[in-house]
Amino acid sequence: MSEWSGKSRGNALGYWFFIFFMKNLGMGFTYGFLHFVVLYFFLFSWSSSKWIYRYYRDGLGYGVLKSIVGIYKTYYVFGQVIIDKVAMMSEMREKFNLKHDGTEFIRSMVENKTGGILISGHTGNWEIGGQLMRGYGGVVNVVMYDEEHQQIKKKLEEHGGERKFNVIPIKDDISHVFLISKALLNKELVCIHGDRFREGMRTLKGEFLGQEAQFPYGPFAIAAKFDVPKAFVYGFKTSNYGYQFYCTEPITGKLKPELLLEKYVDELSNKVRKYPNQWFNFYDFWKT
Repeated sequence: MSEWSGKSRGNALGYWFFIFFMKNLGMGFTYGFLHFVVLYFFLFSWSSSKWIYRYYRDGLGYGVLKSIVGIYKTYYVFGQVIIDKVAMMSEMREKFNLKHDGTEFIRSMVENKTGGILISGHTGNWEIGGQLMRGYGGVVNVVMYDEEHQQIKKKLEEHGGERKFNVIPIKDDISHVFLISKALLNKELVCIHGDRFREGMRTLKGEFLGQEAQFPYGPFAIAAKFDVPKAFVYGFKTSNYGYQFYCTEPITGKLKPELLLEKYVDELSNKVRKYPNQWFNFYDFWKT
């Protein structure tokens, strides 16, 4: 596909298999079985692999062989992250060692009752932020496309427990804008992804990894409109059971969406260079 369709890879049946293995055979076996799944995508899913290859080859400047190996690594880490998300929502979450850098900024937003906007991306495992913040006492809202939300919600609730955050679904109408406004007026935290859009949406252009790319206008326009702290957050897998969470120092006051995008792209570029196998946008991201 040449642009993102609004749905992420994976389906309810695939999640069910991983949940079954994880609960009955353990995390180690599930990670091992994942190699067979990854091999299938690596060999037969060229429609997405070609864009991962371009990311490594043109975006990061890797050689041909290293870029091909990168495709396999990306699929494998992506599969691990899916497994980890389910485990973190169940009694298995105690297995994970979550280190954090900058969570004092989020704690300050909660304790000072300022609310805040946390802009993330489809990298690593951003949901660990909800796990870290569950003890802060604040309400966390994650904005995501309705297709993503509904696709796996039932299976995760049946087998993996409940998420530690609220979901604000993006539908064809603009109801999500009112829900975001309500959450911010209630001094809650709102997490928005700033790296995906669907065809027909208004966009902003920014230089990402040396190439011009389009980013969704909405998240940055909303963040620019509200006079609340704004920060960029990411969670990256560092080992089988280890994660590193990052939150940048908040930006305060109102500013133009274009300026906020510039700061976001700089931070995103730094993070994907540090964790190259955890960039999970499997489509023609640089299509302009």
